[in-house]
Amino acid sequence: MELLDRVVDYLIDNDLKLATAESCTAGLIVSELARVPGSGQEIDCGLAVYSPKSKNRYLDVRLTTIDEFGLTSERVAKEMALGALYNNEADVALANTGIAGPGGSDDGTPVGTICFAWAFRHDNQIHHFCETRRFNGERNEVRLAAAHYSLERLPHFHHLCLSDAVEQSETGRNFYNEAQHRIAGQLRVSAVIDAQEEIQRRQDFLCRQLEKTGLTALVLGISGGVDSTVAGRLAQVAVEQARERGQEATFIAMRLPYGEQRDADDARRALEFIQPDEILNTNIQDTSDAMLEELEASGLQFKDASHRDFVSGNIKARQRMIAQYAVAGARGGLVIGTDQAAEALMGFFTKHGDGACDVAPLTGLTKRQVRALGHALAAPRELVEKAPTADLESLAPLKTDEDAFGVSYNQIDDFLEGGPVSDHAHEVILSTYRRTEHKRRLPIAPDQPANR
Repeated sequence: MELLDRVVDYLIDNDLKLATAESCTAGLIVSELARVPGSGQEIDCGLAVYSPKSKNRYLDVRLTTIDEFGLTSERVAKEMALGALYNNEADVALANTGIAGPGGSDDGTPVGTICFAWAFRHDNQIHHFCETRRFNGERNEVRLAAAHYSLERLPHFHHLCLSDAVEQSETGRNFYNEAQHRIAGQLRVSAVIDAQEEIQRRQDFLCRQLEKTGLTALVLGISGGVDSTVAGRLAQVAVEQARERGQEATFIAMRLPYGEQRDADDARRALEFIQPDEILNTNIQDTSDAMLEELEASGLQFKDASHRDFVSGNIKARQRMIAQYAVAGARGGLVIGTDQAAEALMGFFTKHGDGACDVAPLTGLTKRQVRALGHALAAPRELVEKAPTADLESLAPLKTDEDAFGVSYNQIDDFLEGGPVSDHAHEVILSTYRRTEHKRRLPIAPDQPANR
C-alpha cells in the first residue's frame, strides 16, 4: 500500500487527474489505486482495451500503427496514452500493452514483455514518454508488477515535464504532431490505403447495411464532383451485389439542381459512369426561394446581401436533404452521405443539410484517397481531378472549396496523413477544426446532476 498511498498523495499535491488505457493489466492500475480511500477524486476514468478495434474505437490508435509495429510496441502504447489524454478530462494518462502470459506472441515477443507510455498535459503542451520492460513470474504476477511500475514511474516523468529537460521549442512541434495524430484518429484516417481493398470494403459495408436494416434502396444526390461520383458507383455495385444474394435492392440517384446548374455536364457524365438503377430529377429552386421569401415576410432581416446569400445557401443544402429523405421514406431506403475526412476536418458541410445521412461510405478517406478510389473505379479523369466547388451561394457561383478554406486540399490531406505542414496551414486547419466542432457532435444536452 505504500506505493499506492504515495502516488495518490502525489496526484493530490500536484492537482493531477488520471486516466488509464490498459491492455495486459485490464484495469488493474485503477483497481489498485481504488484501494486508497479518497483516490476516486483523482481518477477520471480507466479503460481496458484488448482488441485492435477497441484500441482504435476508444483511443484513436491507428490500425496502421498496429499493423506496422505490432500490439506489443511503444508506438501503440504511446497512441493509447495520447488517446486517453485527449478523449478525457485528464492531466496525465498511463497506458500499457504487452504479453502477460502464459503463452507468447506469434511474433516471438517473450512472455512478460510490457510496453508503457505516460502522457501529460502541462502549460498547453503535451509531453509523452515510453519504456519497455520485461517482468518475471506467473501471469497475474506480471500484471500486478506492470500496474505498479506504471504508477511508480509517474512522478519521475511528471518531474521531467516541469523541468528544463524538455525543450519548449521541441515540445511545441510535438504538440502539432500529436494534434495531427489525435484528429486523424478521431476521423478514422489511415495514412496509407490500398484503393482496391477500400473499394471492396466500402461496397461490402453498404451491402451489409441493407441486409441489417431490411431496407431495399440506397439514395444519393449526384453533383458531378468526385465524392458523389465515387460514392454513387460504390452504391450501384453494392445493390447489384445484394441482388446477387437474392435481396431486393435498388440505387436511386438524384439530380437536385437549384435552377440551372452551371456544371450540369459534369453531373451528366457522372451519371453515365455510375449507371444507377434509377434517376430522379428534382429542382429545389422554387421550394428554397419560397422558404426564404416566407422568412423575410415574417420579419427576418439580414445584415447585407452576402449574409442573405449565405443563409439562402444553407436553405438549399437542407432542401436537398429533405428531398432525399422523402425519396428514402417512400421507397424504403437509406440516404448516403458523401462526407470524407478532409471535409469533416474543416467542417465544410451544412449541419442537417449535406452533413445529414444514414450511411457515410467515404468516412476516413482524405481527398486524395477518394481520388485514388475514383481512378481505381475507372471514373472519368476530368471528374476525379476536378477542383471541388460548391453551388450554394448565388453571389459566388462555383467558388472553389480551397478558396473558402484558405488552405489547399493537399495541405489538409498532408495534415491528416501525418505529413509535414507549414505553420500557417497548421494554424488555419486547427482553428477551423475547433470552430466547427459543433458540427461533428450530437446535439448538446445538460450534464447529469452529480448526485445521480
